[in-house]
Amino acid sequence: MSGRRHRLVAVLVPMVLSAPGPVGQAAADPGPVGHDNGEAHACTGVQPGTPAVLCVRAGAPPGGDGSAAAPLATIQAALLAARAGDIIQVAAGTYPENLALGAFNAPTPRHLRLLGGFAADFSARDAGNHPAVVDGGGLAPAVQMHLSGSGESVLDGFRITGGVGLGSSWQDGYGHGGGVYLVLEGPGRVTVSHNAIHGNRTRHHTTLDSRGGGIHARNQSGGTAAGEVRIEHNHVFDNLGGKGAGIHVAGRQAALVHNRVQDNIAHNDHGGGIYVSTAGTELRGNLVQGNRVGATVGYGWGGGLLVAAAQADLQGNLFTGNQAPTAGAGVFWDEGAVGTMRNDLVVGNGCPSGNRSAAAIYVDGGPGGPSAVTLESVTVAGHLCPDTEPGGAAIVVEAGSTLQVRNSIVWGNSREFATLSGGSHAVSWSISQQPGTGNFWADPAFADAAAGDYHLRSTAGRHTPSGWVHDDLDSPAIDAGDPAAPFAAETQPNGGRINLGAYGNTAQASRSGAGDGIFADGFQ
Repeated sequence: MSGRRHRLVAVLVPMVLSAPGPVGQAAADPGPVGHDNGEAHACTGVQPGTPAVLCVRAGAPPGGDGSAAAPLATIQAALLAARAGDIIQVAAGTYPENLALGAFNAPTPRHLRLLGGFAADFSARDAGNHPAVVDGGGLAPAVQMHLSGSGESVLDGFRITGGVGLGSSWQDGYGHGGGVYLVLEGPGRVTVSHNAIHGNRTRHHTTLDSRGGGIHARNQSGGTAAGEVRIEHNHVFDNLGGKGAGIHVAGRQAALVHNRVQDNIAHNDHGGGIYVSTAGTELRGNLVQGNRVGATVGYGWGGGLLVAAAQADLQGNLFTGNQAPTAGAGVFWDEGAVGTMRNDLVVGNGCPSGNRSAAAIYVDGGPGGPSAVTLESVTVAGHLCPDTEPGGAAIVVEAGSTLQVRNSIVWGNSREFATLSGGSHAVSWSISQQPGTGNFWADPAFADAAAGDYHLRSTAGRHTPSGWVHDDLDSPAIDAGDPAAPFAAETQPNGGRINLGAYGNTAQASRSGAGDGIFADGFQ
């Protein structure tokens, strides 16, 4: 990543850094951008005015006042000294601490901004070059945030490791949240961003239903207040949990945006990478790769993502290389789930051992009720699972659940769809072997599927990270979508019609063939 530095100023300075691209690239270039949010302030030390800016440096002499000349030596000391609205800035170093803002069943209205990644003299901030490491030491969560009230809190730019889940029962935290344990009660806002969260685990992760090895976040379940939890631009990797080993979100709302959730292992049976049980969740631009579920129990669902009887809207995510022993290696919509997938890439996930398979997507029904899911402009490819017969396929819909698919590409899978116990699917305007309006079966001419590039070849222009290139042929998926579907986000010439697949109606859509040169506005 870039070594670019943020110069110190007294107000927030946003700065966007480049991030390495994933194996494949979905419409939103999934994964985190930058090492920190660019916010940096002059250290004031403890002062009556608000906001005070308290600065912390590992190994500083005792008795500091939080100024640049006399920083505090521990982050917890700054948390104790800070008042609502204050800012805590942390210099590079390792902090063997278990940070706590508020306590279990005792949330605080004292919202704070915790910012990591500063140079030793606090003159500049770059969390990539000046890592501030919070090490929980295997004792408790590395970071706890129990918050109430209407303020705004931020946790940005740290490396968080060595945490273990809080408590072990309903009385003390269920063992959830090894790296970050977050609870928001009230109308406030909390953002967890630009952190590298790794090497954490839930408590008793091989035996308990403990969730969120990397992050556990719950946004108030009851009451009338509408708080907001945002988890964005984090790299959450190599964590262990019972369920949701990377991230678990619960309660009223959560937004997961541009995170890299990678190589996390759930030892119980639900959700290897991400476990969603919030009433409403946005998942946008995430890279979910190489996660696994069922490591101890030997069975399980939702290697990459599991949506448990919840509502979720997905857009621009990449699910690849995830594993589930039973079904739904990529994405599992569990009993009663409702949601959409738009501009997502679901490619190259592992083959479950069960004959229901669903290496890509499983839409489940059961005692919790049927699920209802819509796929719009999605690419599902590269799931070669020869043992899926008789009941399995890349996509499975079960027990009265419904799946609607439009403007999508389903290609390179051993078998496309299966319906079980009254499940149903309807496919239109897609590359698919299924009957339906506008469907056809032809090689979509991906740029380089073996290298993870699922853009469509085009003589008029195909997007690459280094610019637009011209191919020697045009994909049949260009301008093949529903004529009534929006297409205006595609760059010109766009043929006045949406492309099929994950890049349809996005700025990365391949351009319409150069033969006629007709633009959507009618000009040549």
